[in-house]
Amino acid sequence: MQESDIDAPRAIAAGLAAGTAYLGAMWLDNRLSSYEFDDLKLVGQAFTTKSPWWLIQGLTGHYGFSMVMALVYARFAYRLLPGPGALKGIAFLNIENLVLYPGGLVVDRIHAGMRQGELPPMMSKKAFLGQVVRHIAFGATLGLLYKPKSVTKTP
Repeated sequence: MQESDIDAPRAIAAGLAAGTAYLGAMWLDNRLSSYEFDDLKLVGQAFTTKSPWWLIQGLTGHYGFSMVMALVYARFAYRLLPGPGALKGIAFLNIENLVLYPGGLVVDRIHAGMRQGELPPMMSKKAFLGQVVRHIAFGATLGLLYKPKSVTKTP
């Protein structure tokens, strides 16, 4: 597969859908869990807890990152990871989760929302397990929806 085989509009659309699946998994996880961890607050309240600014910042950051991850998936992970699309997506997003999660050690200390009690700490078993579930939802959706041009062309 060459770089030109990446279907950027399809990747971006898949990323937006996957970002929405992530938020759906977050909502369900928070309803079923005794540890409510809101990723929109994680992104949006990094610097302010003032409404509606934190929510606007949270949604913009969440969906922006969703599109970036989808483009990285389309460019690299789709061809490098083995297996069907859903498993590729799940693996890719959980690799990302494992790589970035240790940053929670710093985030827990400096995050405005955490300092003001709006958001519980990231560095807990319950928060991590919730993130794994959410990344599975994102990855499965991304992997099911994104196919490069060469795969979607009909003869």
